[in-house]
Amino acid sequence: MSGKHFDRAAAGWDQQQSRVELAARIADGISSTLPLHKNMTALEYGCGTGLVGLTLAPKLAQLTAVDTSSGMLEVLARKIKEEKIANVTPLRLDLLQESLTERFDLIFCAMTLHHIKEAVQLLARFCDLLKGGGYLAVADLQAEDGSFHDAGADGIMHHGFHSEDLVKTVKGLGLHEVSAKEVHAIIKTSDTGVERPYPVFLLTGRK
Repeated sequence: MSGKHFDRAAAGWDQQQSRVELAARIADGISSTLPLHKNMTALEYGCGTGLVGLTLAPKLAQLTAVDTSSGMLEVLARKIKEEKIANVTPLRLDLLQESLTERFDLIFCAMTLHHIKEAVQLLARFCDLLKGGGYLAVADLQAEDGSFHDAGADGIMHHGFHSEDLVKTVKGLGLHEVSAKEVHAIIKTSDTGVERPYPVFLLTGRK
């Protein structure tokens, strides 16, 4: 993932209403699909400014919010301080390059996987870091033709994913109760004024 791009975007990240709405839909999808509870420890990878994680944090015991962008984490840390949030810890970490000793009851990421070239390797790391019985939740774009992002957009490694293929991949990594469903559609308007929906899926599974 391109940290510098997200560093530059961090200050104004939460000002895009469609982004806030997407995060709310993903957070609602996770909380309505999985049995979250106050004894759960969680890891969010690609947490950004915390739009998803801070929504779910009140339902959890502890959330480790991980990103590779210092700029995003600075915004998140400011929110944590201003809102006096006690159970969220920001952490700058690249899981494909660095290790964690802790294991988690829940690992989730939202709109992060398409920025990761080694997407399957990252999913394998998530599965390794789950406790037995722990849950994985991954939200991202359904496969699209490359028109979702602006031409020349930085750090785009995949034009979405076929969710049914990711279900098979995650099953192959040892998780069960694996399924995927659409939780939102991002509406974008082309240069010619045509509106187009880009579906977002939520994949969940259990170790």
